[in-house]
Amino acid sequence: MKAAKKGLAPHHCRSHTEHRQRHGSYWLSTYTAAELKPYLTAATAYLQLRAANDKFISAAINSTRFALEQAGPAEIATRLKGLTAAKRAKIGLARLRVAKVKPERIVSIVVAVNALAEERGHRSKEFRTVQACKAVHRLASGTGWLTYDAEGREHRSRKRAYPRSSGRVLRVMGGMLEEPCEWVIEKHLKNVLAHKRRYGRGPRNATS
Repeated sequence: MKAAKKGLAPHHCRSHTEHRQRHGSYWLSTYTAAELKPYLTAATAYLQLRAANDKFISAAINSTRFALEQAGPAEIATRLKGLTAAKRAKIGLARLRVAKVKPERIVSIVVAVNALAEERGHRSKEFRTVQACKAVHRLASGTGWLTYDAEGREHRSRKRAYPRSSGRVLRVMGGMLEEPCEWVIEKHLKNVLAHKRRYGRGPRNATS
């Protein structure tokens, strides 16, 4: 990378540097839905039981709801080119709002990602942030199109456009998602992991 004048990366080749941009780590890959599922099941159940009486959980949910409401207008995936990472991150939040993704679900996903990373010993803050963003962003990342026939009937296109899931926008949006959940992670992560044992072990990661 240094020789190609595309940034300073003296200890890693181009493929590893690009891998980090996409996944948040030079070596670890993005968690699959199957890997995350038992942790998300546990986090969702645990947080639902305590949301009404725990100030940290209720604050995280309310802060996430406020962030969605204040994110501004949403844009379709094909109109994001040239926008700053901060602007694209806010649009990502706006798309979640438009898709009616509940803040409770977002908080559960962020906690679940951190629980999975904790159990596998993946300590990198950047990796956790990117993984949280990618897991949440999958809920409302693509843009589809509606067409109407001669009789006015609505038809939804099967083709969808997706924004590029890489780079600084993942870090910025991930930070926006994680910030409201920091105290929940601090206070409840161990309990979520204990609760998760009731749902069995998830698939093992060969790289963990």
